[in-house]
Amino acid sequence: MISLNGLCKRYGDRMVVDDLSLEVRAGTVTGFLGPNGAGKSTTMRLILGLDRPTAGTALIGGVPYREIRNPLRTVGAMLDARALHPGRSGYAHLVALARSNGIARSRVTEVLEQVGMADAADKRAGGLSLGMSQRLGIAGALLGDPKVVMFDEPVNGLDLDGVRWVRHLMRSLAEEGRTVFVSSHLMSEMQLTADHLVVIGRGRLIMDAPLAEVIGRNSLTAVVVRTPHATDLSVRLNGAGITVERLGENELVATGATIERIGDLAYEAGIRLHELRTREASLEQAYQELTASSVEYGTREAGV
Repeated sequence: MISLNGLCKRYGDRMVVDDLSLEVRAGTVTGFLGPNGAGKSTTMRLILGLDRPTAGTALIGGVPYREIRNPLRTVGAMLDARALHPGRSGYAHLVALARSNGIARSRVTEVLEQVGMADAADKRAGGLSLGMSQRLGIAGALLGDPKVVMFDEPVNGLDLDGVRWVRHLMRSLAEEGRTVFVSSHLMSEMQLTADHLVVIGRGRLIMDAPLAEVIGRNSLTAVVVRTPHATDLSVRLNGAGITVERLGENELVATGATIERIGDLAYEAGIRLHELRTREASLEQAYQELTASSVEYGTREAGV
């Protein structure tokens, strides 16, 4: 388990992590979400002792990382897949890690096979693609068969097969009772993978709750309607107090009413429908609502 208590990190006059307290529990995949600059990577660095906190504590299994003997046997992490000696082969990189933590060389071969890099083990790290570097970084995290694993954007550069493999890996690690803490900007993957979510913005905790609760509390189920009379239907729905957003010439999304209510209103107005379906609430929608006031590096829509 990972425990943060009043964790703070200040760089100059900027508080990057601000009074963060939470627990990342074993047996679950905990997604760590937040806009760019929210403090996610800094928080992970503080947990791993790579940065010193300004205040508060970050503990793994009740102790700071620096007090863990042979830490790869307790916690495995991949924060930067490119943080490798470019002239060293993947195999040599893992052997060096294994020797530093008293891990048998045979384990290197096991994890290379596990991540699908057995045939590329002798390639120099500097010549690996981003996807292969990701796999090598994950191999390093798994090397000590740790009880806690931490990944920062683990699917960057991976193809579809690789993304599905990482998803299955995280789920299987959690099912084995391990603590899995993963940072990602891919909401669709987090919705498929995570059990629990921690959302931060500007260094502060916004939400710490199960995935279903985050989605249910912060997004609305919408109804998608396709009709050749979209303008007339929009007027009719707005008059009934239903919020409408136009998606195209013949398509709109309505919130604030059931699919039955919208169908009845269209029928009463004599408006022909070509499609009427429910669009379930999504993590992406919930995330945008949660972090709307915490985005530091926003962009404008094209043409605005």
